[in-house]
Amino acid sequence: MAAVIGIGIAAAILALQLREVKPEYGTYLALAAGVLIFAMTTEQLAQIADSFLQMESYLRVDSVYISAMLKIIGITYLSEFSCNICRDAGYHTISGQIEIFSKILILAMSLPIVAAFMETIENFL
Repeated sequence: MAAVIGIGIAAAILALQLREVKPEYGTYLALAAGVLIFAMTTEQLAQIADSFLQMESYLRVDSVYISAMLKIIGITYLSEFSCNICRDAGYHTISGQIEIFSKILILAMSLPIVAAFMETIENFL
C-alpha cells in the first residue's frame, strides 16, 4: 500500500511541475503512474479471483454466478481507471460515455444473477 501511495503522490507532484513547462508531459506522467499502479493492483485482483474460485468449490454455487461476479468487478475497475485517465486529460465527455457503457454492461451481466434470485424467491413462495 505504501508503494502505491508513494507512486501516486510522487507522480502527482511531478505532473503538477511538468504541466507548467509542457502540459502534455504531466498527462503522460499521470498515465504512466496510473498504468504502474494498475499493474500492481492486478496482482491483488488475481488473488481475489483465486479466493472466489476456492469459495465456489466449498459451496454449491453455479460457476456462472462466480464468473459473472468476477467479470463485473473487472469491468468496474477498468472503467473507473479509464474514466479517471480521461478526466485527468480533460476529456470529460469521453469519461461520461465510458461510465454509461460500463453501467449498461454491468446491468446486462447481472441479469442472470437477478433472474436466479427471482426464481429462488418464487420457489419459496
